[in-house]
Amino acid sequence: MATHDLYAKGPGEPHWQVPATGAARFAWEYDDGRDRLLALYQKGKDKQWDGRKRIDWDLEVDPYDPLGTPEEAMILHGTPYWSRMTDRDKGELRRHFASWQFSQFLHGEQGAMICAARIVECAPDLDAKFYSATQTMDEARHAEIYARFLHEKIGLVYPIDDNLRSLLGDTLRDSRWDMPYLGMQVLIEGLALAAFGMIRDTTHKPLPRQILAYVMQDEARHEEVAERLDAERFATEERERAAEVEQTIETGRTPDA
Repeated sequence: MATHDLYAKGPGEPHWQVPATGAARFAWEYDDGRDRLLALYQKGKDKQWDGRKRIDWDLEVDPYDPLGTPEEAMILHGTPYWSRMTDRDKGELRRHFASWQFSQFLHGEQGAMICAARIVECAPDLDAKFYSATQTMDEARHAEIYARFLHEKIGLVYPIDDNLRSLLGDTLRDSRWDMPYLGMQVLIEGLALAAFGMIRDTTHKPLPRQILAYVMQDEARHEEVAERLDAERFATEERERAAEVEQTIETGRTPDA
């Protein structure tokens, strides 16, 4: 079944085109790289896994309680609406709640994949390009897994959230090569890792726990790269610029505005 047939509401145009600027950079030095980053590149190659084989897709999932979300965690719990809801209504709410969460994970992973590909294109150093190529593959695998979970186990998909769309758009539209790096690693990946961990630690359902555990292994490696690149690349002047970029992403305004 096509994804468009599963959307809770229409996502609008079939494609979202974000105008991107900036130069593609070639590096002609092939024998010079930071050992620690190249070691993480090797680790990224070694740690590749196949979501079709590694995940046990035969595990049953109740689409009306896919995450085992406790009543206290539901947004309507404690309101007059909750007491008037039937068990069927509560099951539908759980289904839509889980679908919205995993749909944003799915859209975010596609965004992270595109950001990682932009870093391959724009980064000035070959070791950063090498590692970002493995991260691009990681993010593609995560998007594949979340899409399959939504299609086969929940049967419902939500469009991208407006806030996530805005964050991804701001990240991709900037012409500086480090903007996709900062937007993806500092904000998108950081927020996603926190959300993955919260669900993994609260759900008792085996399939979503398994999916999130494997995804988080990759994301932890990405965080390690972010920390090392930040420590090695950004000197004092660049750190000030990075803070300005991050402020722009978070507030939508430049520091002088």
